[in-house]
Amino acid sequence: MRTSTVARSLCAAAAVALWVAAGYWLDADANTYLLLGVPLTIGYQRWVARRPLHEIWVRDAERFRLDRAGVALAVLLAIMPAHALARGVAVGRVTPASLLWLLCAVAGAVAAAFALRAMRRPSLRPTLACVLVAGGIGTLLMTSAWHARGAPPPGGAILALRWLLLYFPVCFVLEEVFFRGTLDAHVSPPGRGGWTSALFVSALWGIWHLPIAPTAGGAAVVGMLVVHTLIGVPLSLYWRRSGNLVGPALAHAAIDAVRNSLMR
Repeated sequence: MRTSTVARSLCAAAAVALWVAAGYWLDADANTYLLLGVPLTIGYQRWVARRPLHEIWVRDAERFRLDRAGVALAVLLAIMPAHALARGVAVGRVTPASLLWLLCAVAGAVAAAFALRAMRRPSLRPTLACVLVAGGIGTLLMTSAWHARGAPPPGGAILALRWLLLYFPVCFVLEEVFFRGTLDAHVSPPGRGGWTSALFVSALWGIWHLPIAPTAGGAAVVGMLVVHTLIGVPLSLYWRRSGNLVGPALAHAAIDAVRNSLMR
């Protein structure tokens, strides 16, 4: 392993350790914990990786740019988060953390539109494969875990679609953008790394979940590592092949949407 690779890996581990420690120290809920990643993502990309911010969404993009079609796409993607935000405020069910989460989803719609408009033919196949493989593994794990509780409630598919429209844009600002767009791209630059580095980043992703895990202890650690390695390795590998965050974001959003629809 090259010294530079070791240094990159140590930086990645330190960043995740800082985030996890902050989560435990603040005793943060899930939304607050996610929001801690916004300054961490920006700081890591600018001052550790020393790369332009727009490359966390499209690795080889020369600059951030939205044409008219991109603006229209951003508006469409922002409809569901904006509606959820307005509805939550109207009924008084929005906490400061959930308010900021929804604002991140609205902002993420712009980044998602940028990534979609930057999609090129060579990126299509790995993007589709990412959704099918990583999304399929995650969906299978979620449905298997809930199988003992009976069939999904009526309207589950509609709920899943609504959550998908919320989670897809937010992945461009929270969680997925850090672990794939920022961290994985730094640990394994183009032309370097393989399964080992993908396993490493995925293990960090699993450990990151511990402050908001429903249970604690050794079994929880093992469970998080296994689940997030199974999902995270294909997320990382296909992100590297496509250089576009659309695939990982869509796969991650689909998994979380299925989980939430099952939990209702």
